[in-house]
Amino acid sequence: MSNFPEYLERGERARLFPVLAETSKEGRCTSILLSCLVHVHKFGQSMLGSVNQRIGKRANLTAYTEVTFTNQSKERVHRPDGLIVLRIGKREWRALIETKVGNARLDDEQLTSYINLAKKYNIDSIITISNQFTSRPDHHPIKLPAKTRSKVNLYHWSWMYIVTQADLLISNNDIEDEDQHLILTEMLRFLTHSSTGVKGFDRMPSEWTDVVQKVANGAPLQEKSDELQNIVAAWHQEVQDINLMLSRQVNVRVRTKLTRSHALDPSVRIKEDIYNLVSRCLLTAKLEVQDAAALIEISIDIGRRTIGASMMLLAPNNRKTTVSRLRWLLRQLQKSSETDIHIRLHWPRRRPPTQHTLGELRENLKTAIENNKNRQVIRFEICMIRQLTKRFGQRKNFIDDLEQLVSDFYETVGQHLRAYQSPAPRVREDRVDPESVTPKGLQRTVKDEMP
Repeated sequence: MSNFPEYLERGERARLFPVLAETSKEGRCTSILLSCLVHVHKFGQSMLGSVNQRIGKRANLTAYTEVTFTNQSKERVHRPDGLIVLRIGKREWRALIETKVGNARLDDEQLTSYINLAKKYNIDSIITISNQFTSRPDHHPIKLPAKTRSKVNLYHWSWMYIVTQADLLISNNDIEDEDQHLILTEMLRFLTHSSTGVKGFDRMPSEWTDVVQKVANGAPLQEKSDELQNIVAAWHQEVQDINLMLSRQVNVRVRTKLTRSHALDPSVRIKEDIYNLVSRCLLTAKLEVQDAAALIEISIDIGRRTIGASMMLLAPNNRKTTVSRLRWLLRQLQKSSETDIHIRLHWPRRRPPTQHTLGELRENLKTAIENNKNRQVIRFEICMIRQLTKRFGQRKNFIDDLEQLVSDFYETVGQHLRAYQSPAPRVREDRVDPESVTPKGLQRTVKDEMP
């Protein structure tokens, strides 16, 4: 095999049609995925770009499966699922691949052994792939000590992240080469078949039902308990799954809007979300949809057993009254049904917000200003809120209902909203002629205005 790495004892080039046993689901998924990374240029660019590697015209990308390394102890032979080698001029970047399908989860002991293997053979990175979700590829579902991870970059792709990137490329016609388009389409068809074990996040952990019941009974939640750690970790996975679901629906990338501290350290996000859960019985997240009018905020109120999605818009300041500002908003919602939609009006000077259903405002706009006649609304919060009652505590039904709500909200509300934009400044009537704003022209203007 040409250019076969000297540090490998054995390995197969990743193949589109691997010859493997029917029981080898992981092997088949890994081989087909890696082969597509190599042979579909835009797909390789997209996926490796997510782990900070650029594939230009001079790059050479190869991938291998079922690799073993030279000089390994026979008692401790490690066999990662794959290896990616990217050569750009004299520079070479390498990444070990470890995959899981179905309900199989990544193991910290196995991951630690691969990190040690990577250090021994100068492997730059490890990319794990499973049905577990993370907010970003550089966040990882397995928490390892920094000392263990030193000198090796650790990344993670969920299978649905891979499916979404492929679907976006295909749906947006980003792949011009017909053969490459066909290859990626067939990979997507393969990965989305139920037999592969690729799936989205479909249920909350077993602790969910107990925590919902505790809140209902008024029992305090313990901030350092394992059950809250598991629930918040699951919540973050579900938020990412919603991002990917919505990305596929609208054909643009949707991502979680993270603060700088949360982006740098996922454990800070977990800690703060646990505090929010204990102190307010809330789970929240903000989604950023490319070119949308505003962020979508998702809110889960465990005490009230409600789920909600909302967007916040500034009221247009070129309209002088609250009624005229409301008309501006309602024109955008002409195609929206009234079911579950509420409009929250935010007033100046710390006045509490007021809330009305979309139906109430359509029937009579003046109901919005009954207690604020001399004030102008400054922001609109458009919300969709649903009460789940018994379904709230059911692990799978909760996820089904939440994903349906987000989808309905964006279709009914989000895609119709436009942020207010001040009109472009106009040329003054007395300064249409460019000569009027030359030094001489301005001098004449000043003389004309002098008494």
